[in-house]
Amino acid sequence: MKIISPPKIITGLYHSLEWAMPAGVEKKIYLSFDDGPTPSITNFVLNELEKVNAKATFFCIGKNIANEPTLFKEILASKHQIGNHTQNHVNGWKTSTTNYLQEIQNCEKEIQNQGCKCEPKPLFRPPYGKITRQQIKALKTQYRIVMWSILAYDWLPEKNENQCLKNITAHLKNDAIIVMHDSVKASENVKKTLPTLLQIVKDKGFSFGLI
Repeated sequence: MKIISPPKIITGLYHSLEWAMPAGVEKKIYLSFDDGPTPSITNFVLNELEKVNAKATFFCIGKNIANEPTLFKEILASKHQIGNHTQNHVNGWKTSTTNYLQEIQNCEKEIQNQGCKCEPKPLFRPPYGKITRQQIKALKTQYRIVMWSILAYDWLPEKNENQCLKNITAHLKNDAIIVMHDSVKASENVKKTLPTLLQIVKDKGFSFGLI
């Protein structure tokens, strides 16, 4: 069984990480995309967001920024938010803290090389959601470590667009952080899911916030 929303025992144990945004008066959800920029899908995502005047947060992989600098600058030009997703999408549970921090630093250099500075505190999301307590301790004074409220599971080939959409809409609530992916693996599901999702979010009276 796939866990769409993290259980309270996990969010409680790792309370220094951001699992949702602070509750506000206005109804908002926070849409995010991991693993880009990717030519086959990032442009599609940007175009769909523009159609409904929605903003999102893109947690980018450093090597993808280096390979697709023009596409990364398109994300910036559209006034979306940028987050760090390591240089090579590494698993924190399988990576020493020293190497993990170097991965994040290398990604940050790629982000800054394109003229992007995240102020006052840059965003980081651990690939696979896997990060050790030691890594958290080393990072939390420098970064906001952003997790999620809802996972679409759009990258899984056994999931179709209806299942991905249901994963999100069944758990949709104010201040939720939603994770989708602008990656090759997720591209087909995202292309079929995102336009409908954006319309559902708007029909339910939510606006799109930046993390």
